Amino acid sequence: MTAGPGAHRALRMLELVGHQLPGVWKRHAALREQFMSEAAWEPWCYAPMAVSLSITGERTVLAAKLTALAAWRMTQGIYRVDATLLEALTQTPLDAAVPVEVLRRLPEWCVYIELPGIDTFKGAAHGVWVVMEAAGKHEGGAVFLSMLFDTDREFSQSLDEGTMLPLTIKLSGESLLEAIESTYPATSGLYGFFERAAKPVLSILLYLCSANAELTRGGVPAMPIPPKAVKTRRDGWRVFPAPGPVSWELGVRMGAALRAAYAGTAAGGAATGRTLTPHVRAFHWHTFLSGPRKGVPTEKRQRDIRWLPPIGVNIREPGELVPVVRPVRQ
Repeated sequence: MTAGPGAHRALRMLELVGHQLPGVWKRHAALREQFMSEAAWEPWCYAPMAVSLSITGERTVLAAKLTALAAWRMTQGIYRVDATLLEALTQTPLDAAVPVEVLRRLPEWCVYIELPGIDTFKGAAHGVWVVMEAAGKHEGGAVFLSMLFDTDREFSQSLDEGTMLPLTIKLSGESLLEAIESTYPATSGLYGFFERAAKPVLSILLYLCSANAELTRGGVPAMPIPPKAVKTRRDGWRVFPAPGPVSWELGVRMGAALRAAYAGTAAGGAATGRTLTPHVRAFHWHTFLSGPRKGVPTEKRQRDIRWLPPIGVNIREPGELVPVVRPVRQ
């Protein structure tokens, strides 16, 4: 099925790659199998960039695009964040306690997140593909978080080296803040852009990987299901791409609860009588240890995070409120 002009941008991009580079997905899949037979990597990575570089040669920007799109093709998840929650997440400061390891818990190999109102030095970003990459042995087993910003452009020129915007963070050290400061020092010319464009994306990713992330599909709580290999007569075990895009809503109930709290606060301070007007406290990330305790050293236990929203007094349960998801430009 061909994506028409009204199809989602992410799907149009996927089909454009297949049209302009005939056979690229079949070749990428074969190379992935070859690379895996030589040196397997962690299951949270679909394929390292080295696979794409075997196709593109020295065209590193094109390789970054293929790496993201090849992984996204398998699940095709499109994530839309509640507008109120998005604003709250971007106001939540990163602290040194947030571990880099939580980002390895993305629900899919690659996610596409819609981004209303995000500007880059290559134009407005409609969204971003985010993929985790395990580097090769020559890079010491490093882990990278790669973002591909879906910026304004002439769509037919999407594969040109000067279009779109790839951005990578080397997830070194213990904390995400440490990794950011190492990759993009405050004195770097790119730091200002990182503050404007990449930090909001990181806030969304942390929420998506948090223990209390709220995901719905069509208003019903759900979670993405990882694709499973299927045994075929001809090619043995294969993982097939998703038949089409899958839309996910992120934080609609929490967004509704926040709007109720804000509305109560704006109504005029403390109420009379025994009923208290909703009020708001600071946003923050809370890191905690999870999993078995007995016989497991503290440093070996899994570290999780929760996004702790403003604590509202006398706010109805989020499920009783009307969720609002604002559409963005396609």
